[in-house]
Parts: sequence; structure tokens; C-alpha cells
Amino acid sequence: MHGLTDGQGRFLCAIDPAQRSPQPLHSYTLPVVSESGKQSESAKQLAEAEAQAKERFERAMNELREGAYRFSSRARGQSELIIEELIDPDGETVESLAEVEGDTGAAALSQSLELITFDTWLFGQIGDKDSLDLKNEEHWEVWFSYGAWIGETMRRRHGGHWLLMGDDPHTWRLGFSKIFLEIAPFMFAEQLLRMGSGATRKMVSEIERIRGLHEEQAEADNGKELDRFLSQHYIRLHTVPLGQWMSMDFANLAKLWNEAPVEQLVAELKEKGPRLGPQNMPIVEQVVAALARAKQDQPIAKQTGDRGLFEAIAQIIGLRRATQPIAIDILERVVMPALHVGLPEKFPPLDEDDLANLRKQVELFAFFVEIVPHKYQADDEGFLGTIPHEQLTTPYADRNVLEIGKGDWVVVNPAHFIPMLQEFDPQKMIDKYDEFVKYIASIPDAPRRRDDGRMLAEVAVRALADLKACVATAAQNQDALLFRLLPPPG
Repeated sequence: MHGLTDGQGRFLCAIDPAQRSPQPLHSYTLPVVSESGKQSESAKQLAEAEAQAKERFERAMNELREGAYRFSSRARGQSELIIEELIDPDGETVESLAEVEGDTGAAALSQSLELITFDTWLFGQIGDKDSLDLKNEEHWEVWFSYGAWIGETMRRRHGGHWLLMGDDPHTWRLGFSKIFLEIAPFMFAEQLLRMGSGATRKMVSEIERIRGLHEEQAEADNGKELDRFLSQHYIRLHTVPLGQWMSMDFANLAKLWNEAPVEQLVAELKEKGPRLGPQNMPIVEQVVAALARAKQDQPIAKQTGDRGLFEAIAQIIGLRRATQPIAIDILERVVMPALHVGLPEKFPPLDEDDLANLRKQVELFAFFVEIVPHKYQADDEGFLGTIPHEQLTTPYADRNVLEIGKGDWVVVNPAHFIPMLQEFDPQKMIDKYDEFVKYIASIPDAPRRRDDGRMLAEVAVRALADLKACVATAAQNQDALLFRLLPPPG
């Protein structure tokens, strides 16, 4: 049984050959400037689209509020239960579940009368049907109002933002404002309605777990409840492509792809495939099945130049290490510049433009990497805004143009990073940033700012530590260091 937050992320280290988009996920070219008349028409269309989106959002919010109310009222009227009391942290139900946490047998025996009553009432809503059928109008109403109640109850309790990314409520998400966590209430409601006995206990446990996460954050904030996250933070999860580095054994891959007969390549796939885990075995089997149609006594390179097949085989056979994917704009705007900044001995004086940017509430870590002079020269016109094009090569035998925005891989010379990464130390960079925050506070003309860049600093430092380990693996094994774009998680 999945929880509220299960399935919200992706196993991005999984075999992922089909990450190709017919439209570029990200572009490194300058946009075409439209004629003024076209701009006016575009602006008009944009305004109309925004008005329609606002209307849809307001209509959906009304449906959510009304659905939550209907569910709560129906439960109270038909079962005499106030379901909000089921999830009251000071109530008997939550207390009884906490006492037997981890003991399945004891949990089954200790179910409160309220839990049993709600379970019985909830599944009575399905009627004489064997299971939930969302094509049935009555079932759909039960599911929708239940999901609305879960989401609205959590939003009112903790604060958060609905993300309505389509007409299907399955895709609707709730992102919390005090912790960075996104849930799918309607997916959870459907799972519970299909679960049967024990669904209410699961619901209460999940809601209590998320309350615990909020309490932990409040304790870390010295008892304060700080709204850190806006809807834009969560929209990014579904709209911004991700960048990832990989270290690959291309020497062995080249022999198997270019020289060895297909039957030898298949044997290698069958040997290496299981190390990637059972979740990837279906893809391994698909690759093996595709190769079964090739001539077994000839190299596959002589039979196809399909980049998707090459990438799948490369990940199965050659992948040694991969970094955690990170949003491409964060990588370009913050992570790569931070690498080139190094560890500055002193900070530059701020001019009027710098002070104006501070007043515009630019994040402090982004400000840090922007105004501190780079110790290592970056190529502003290069790849990711820093890497000279002469440090790049193609991993594909056809040598054709790389369309990185559509998912093509690019090989980057690991030696380019080694001087910068040898100096890099995660804690020293965080300490240097803390010094910068104090420096800003010491300037009389600078606006008084809380440190809103600490989280971004930690994200950048983790990404650089990850890159350092990947580059070290590539250098040590004389591997290829590759970069790729992945589409947003969903």
C-alpha cells in the first residue's frame, strides 16, 4: 500500500532510454524576436489564457471545498462520526495507533470503535459492488469527496497550495508551505478505497506522519512556523527539466557495440542486468528481445545506429555512477557558477546596482555566486554557461548534431573539472557563504535580510559533492563523463 507521498518522485538512476522529447526540453539558443503586431496578439492570447486558467482554478477550488464538506457531513449524518476527531493528535484513535506502532498483530487488535465504524461506513458507500468503479457516478462522488476531504483537511491544518495540472483529479497535488513535500490526495483516496479493511488506520497513520514532519520542522525553527514554499516551488517539479552527470565505462561498451557479435553483447546484458535491481529487469528483457531480431554473428553497430538502443545498453553495461538529477536552471544559474567561484578570501564592495538587487529580494546564495569574482574562468558562451565547447564530444558513432534539449547525451572532458573540484570542500563552501551573509549584514546601506539562501546553498553544495564523486570515478577508471537532460518528474 502506498502512502500519501509515495510515487511522487522518480527512480532517476533507473534505466532511462526513452527520455527523448519531440520538442526541446531546454534551449541554449537565443529566442527569435517577434514583430510588434505579433507580440500584441500574443499578449492578448496570453491574457485570455490566464483569465481562463484563473476561472478553472477558482471553479476547482470551489469543488474541492464543497466536496470536502459533503464528505464530512455525510459521514457525520450516516455514521454519527466526526471524522476530524479520528485524526486529532490528542484523540484516542491517534494515541492507540502510536502505542502499537510497528506491531501488525497488536495494531489489528487495538483498533478503536471509531476506526471500525468509519471503515464499515466508508466501504458501505461502495454498495453491493465488489470494488471501486470510477465509471459509476455514485462511486466517483465518494472517491472525489473523500480525496477532497483529505487534501483540504491537510491544507487547512498545515498550510499549502493546490496544483491543478489537468481535468483529472488523479493529477492534482497539494504542496505544503512549511516543508517541501507534495502529496496526491486523490491517488491516496483511491488506494484506500481499493484497500478494504485497515484503510482508515492507514489514512490516520499517514496524516499523523505528515503532522510529525511539520512538528520536526517547527522544532528546527525554534518553535516558529515559517511559510517557506510557494506554489511556484512545486510547479517547478513538473515543468523544469533535470540535469544529470554519469560516469560510464565506454571502453568496454565500444568493444561490445562496435566489434563483438550480438550474441556476446546479449550475454553481457544478461550478466550485468541483475545488478540494476528487479525494477529495471523488464527494460533489460526488452533490450535483449530487440537484439534477438538482429544478426547474432555481427556487431550491432553494423546493423543499427539507433541512439535510444545505444543509451539503454550503455546504462545496463557501462554505468558506474550517476549524480542525483537537479533542476537545469539551478545547475546553470547557481551550481556551476559556485564551482567557479571557489573559496574567496574576501568579498567585493557593493555598488548601487548590487544594493538594488538585494532590495529586490534576490536569494542570497544566488547573489553570492553572482557578485563574487570567479577564481576559475568560466566560458559564458559555453555549455551550461561555463564549459568551453572544445571540452565536449559526442558519444554517438554517427557523429551527427547533438540535440541535448531533446535528450541526446554529451561527453564532457572530466579533466576540465579536476582543478576546481580538488579544492572544493562542502563545509568550507557553506562556511564561506555564512561569512558572506555576515558581510552583507555589516554594510550600513544594505537592506536587512534574513538568510533566505541557506537552502539553495545546501542544494548547490550537495550537487557539487555529487559531481566531484562522479568525476573522480570517471578519472580513476578512465571512463567517459556524460551529461544528459531528463524531463520533469511528472
